Amino acid sequence: MAEAMHPFETLQRIGSQRALGVFLRPPASAAAIRQMQADAQEAWGEPVLEEYLVLLRITNGVQINGAYFKEAENLVLENRDVFDPQIIVLGNSGSVDWYVFDRQDRQFHITTMGSPNDRFDTFRSFAELLNAVLIQQRVL
Repeated sequence: MAEAMHPFETLQRIGSQRALGVFLRPPASAAAIRQMQADAQEAWGEPVLEEYLVLLRITNGVQINGAYFKEAENLVLENRDVFDPQIIVLGNSGSVDWYVFDRQDRQFHITTMGSPNDRFDTFRSFAELLNAVLIQQRVL
């Protein structure tokens, strides 16, 4: 149960064990995070949430078996094609699920890819979403 309470620490711990299917990258640079925040402010009128920045400071994007979370350089850029401006796609699991932040309800969701209103799960924090992905991808 301790792992469920600290998914960022869990991610760091198991990231060094490639056999578990977690592939960490070097942390995002301060310059990349600043640029991402400036791009987010311009595109969405608000910066990326601090909780996602915690992930980027650990690993600039991550693969957890078949799930992926976006890098600082791609987060805003790749969301320009999302048809709902209230939705920020943080990552995905193959061509099945999206991991999103809904700017309107201020919650995180697992949705059907391409259908952000078709929601499977809802989370109050990015840490809760990350923990669910770790479980979904059979890492925990």
